[in-house]
Amino acid sequence: MAATSNLQIRLDSNLRNEAQGVLNDLGMDVSTAVRIFLKQVVVERGLPFRPTLDPFYNPANVAHLKQAIEDVRSGRGIEHHALIGDDK
Repeated sequence: MAATSNLQIRLDSNLRNEAQGVLNDLGMDVSTAVRIFLKQVVVERGLPFRPTLDPFYNPANVAHLKQAIEDVRSGRGIEHHALIGDDK
């Protein structure tokens, strides 16, 4: 039998709880899931998935969103629209 070792990681409690719930639904605990992940790292010789960035958060769009937030906070660009017409 191969020697074992412990692995400790720090992560957000909410993330751990949510992940633990999903993994429980799959019939495994966090240790088993991490073990599967690490075995796949070895098999794939890299991450077993392709990490990507959400294209929505590219630098140009983030700048546009920041400007839009500033406009709203300063009262610029806000118009009132009635969702239902006035029945007079």
